[in-house]
Amino acid sequence: MTGAVITAWSAISACGIGAAAHRAVYGDPARRPPPTPVGDPVPGEAHVAADFDVTEALGPKGTSSMDRCSGLAVAVAAEPLTAGQRPQGHFGCIQRNQSAPGGIAPRSVTGVVLGTTSGSAQTQLDFTRESLTRPKPYRVNPALMPFALMNSAAGQTAIWHGLTGPNTTIAGGRMSGLSTLRYGARLLAAGRADAVLCGAVEEYGPARQWLADQRTPAAAGRRPLGEGGAVLLLEPAADDPFAASGDDAHHRDAHHQDANRHDASGAGGRTPLAELLGVDTRVDVDDDPAAALDACIRRTLDRAGLTGGDVGAVAVSGPPGPLAGAERDAVARTAARADVRDPGEILGDTGAAAGPFQVTLLLDRPGVALVTAVDEDGTVGCGLLRVY
Repeated sequence: MTGAVITAWSAISACGIGAAAHRAVYGDPARRPPPTPVGDPVPGEAHVAADFDVTEALGPKGTSSMDRCSGLAVAVAAEPLTAGQRPQGHFGCIQRNQSAPGGIAPRSVTGVVLGTTSGSAQTQLDFTRESLTRPKPYRVNPALMPFALMNSAAGQTAIWHGLTGPNTTIAGGRMSGLSTLRYGARLLAAGRADAVLCGAVEEYGPARQWLADQRTPAAAGRRPLGEGGAVLLLEPAADDPFAASGDDAHHRDAHHQDANRHDASGAGGRTPLAELLGVDTRVDVDDDPAAALDACIRRTLDRAGLTGGDVGAVAVSGPPGPLAGAERDAVARTAARADVRDPGEILGDTGAAAGPFQVTLLLDRPGVALVTAVDEDGTVGCGLLRVY
């Protein structure tokens, strides 16, 4: 058991903006958005977050050079942190967001752990192109530089929302969602944060489309790309709010000696949506991803004192090509009676953001739920939840 619970979430995708918009689409197949043509310079179709505009969502100040990847991360974090209120502007929003009703209190130490494939491929490509085409003396637009870095989204999220806890970017591909949950749970257990915003974002752009086409041609059965991001607010459970030991535990006790944190199942006073029972990953060294994932799932269930028959729902990551079949084979062996759900059927291929979207797809069904992931780099993993 990790001692961590999920207390809030939000998402931005082709389904719309916010948790309510996604719940409405998840519950009604007729409302699922079709892929839309994206045209030149790389033709094709994609599930683009058409309702999202960086400037409209965040305001004009501080967003003139912000790319969609960082904009998605900043915007999607607003709902869990500020009770759905729009961020009020660069830097100036910090104190207002922290003191908003239902939001994170200023004394709380909140961390950010965001997953990605490689950051914003479009910004990185544009920055590189400018280094070859723009005139001296600068050759590049310096305002783009911060957003070309892989940790831009996590950093901007912390800056905009005034989050002072650990700030981490995990570039794990489809494993990113599970990796952020495990990393966040460890931060809570070590007393490094009171709450952790875990999630991932993937923007859509010609660069990402081109890279996907080179890696897995559409003719090979790849889904249209999807754009969006989802975040989960992870907090320690109230019955074990200080899952730390030694000096870290004493430090955390002192930090919160005047805080009233024990009124609800979530240590921050929020009603938990699900408990994180465990996360496990492994490397497929035998070129048999189904067997590797099978073993991973069984070990996670054993550690939680559960069996495959206890699992009521499974959300798969839906990787392209034969890996999708291997993932479903492993699920069929270990949780044959579970309801299998695939966010890719609704949102398209959201890459690193698939993990948190998988979790959001399971939060409407109470009981034990499983999240699985298989990546082309040879890693597999699973996460076990108890949904309330």
